[in-house]
Amino acid sequence: MMTATNILSLFRVGFSILFLWMVLAGNWVNLKNESFGVFDSQGGAGFGIVAVVLGVTMLLVSLILAAEKEFNIKPLAMGGNQILLALGFASFTTILSFLIITHSGAFRELGQVRGAGWGAAGAGLVAYFLPQVVIAGFGFLGPSTSTPLAESDRQKIGLGVFISGGLMMLAPLFEWFKTDEGTWTGYEPGAPRMGFLFLVIGAVIALAGLMRFRPKGLVEPGGRLSHPHLHTITAFSVLFPVIAWMLTSVQRDDMSTGIGLWISLISGLLLLGLSVFELTKREVTAS
Repeated sequence: MMTATNILSLFRVGFSILFLWMVLAGNWVNLKNESFGVFDSQGGAGFGIVAVVLGVTMLLVSLILAAEKEFNIKPLAMGGNQILLALGFASFTTILSFLIITHSGAFRELGQVRGAGWGAAGAGLVAYFLPQVVIAGFGFLGPSTSTPLAESDRQKIGLGVFISGGLMMLAPLFEWFKTDEGTWTGYEPGAPRMGFLFLVIGAVIALAGLMRFRPKGLVEPGGRLSHPHLHTITAFSVLFPVIAWMLTSVQRDDMSTGIGLWISLISGLLLLGLSVFELTKREVTAS
């Protein structure tokens, strides 16, 4: 007998397979005279590598959850659903960053670009819906727990979250990448405009950090999506596009990364570290 949980499990597996197939089978960049695939330095480059790693990992986690096997990292209160959700959001921001870069002129002449290939565009659409399917499944998992933090720890984490968000917003102001023609920050024309994505994410995180300073803190969604879970999701959403851009730089001889990218990496790692710290200090449900 098919239950709602089983149906959602099938959707998770199906979306993961579809995402991975589109990433691997489809074109990533269409120029006027040719197209490039997932691993080509003119195509998916580092973003393609990261997308494949994320796709394979999401598929494995989805299959484990579909088999109803216990899968959670108990010391960190992270279960299969929370991990899959974080990977899903990271997949979306990675593909979205690539699509933004493709149409912003970064590391290629904008006049040559006809558009993103169906592989990247389709994978981005699938990655948009996958987290929604995971969130929908939380409603069928029963009660959850979410204990509060000690006041001193809450203040420290709030400050750290605020700093992390501030660094995300400031990072694109610095040198983002350079070529023989010159250097670009993350906000300049011709730069990888994924910096504006980090501006939005950073602003939200900085605001969340400030709100956690309040006497009553910030309202938490629930035990299965507590503040540290949301911070982990955000950290992944920043770290994977940054890693993808760094890998792209390694693949190409005509460009290199600047300090702004490293500041973004530090901000994501800081937020992830704060999430791990908070999860070890609290009792929340790992599902």
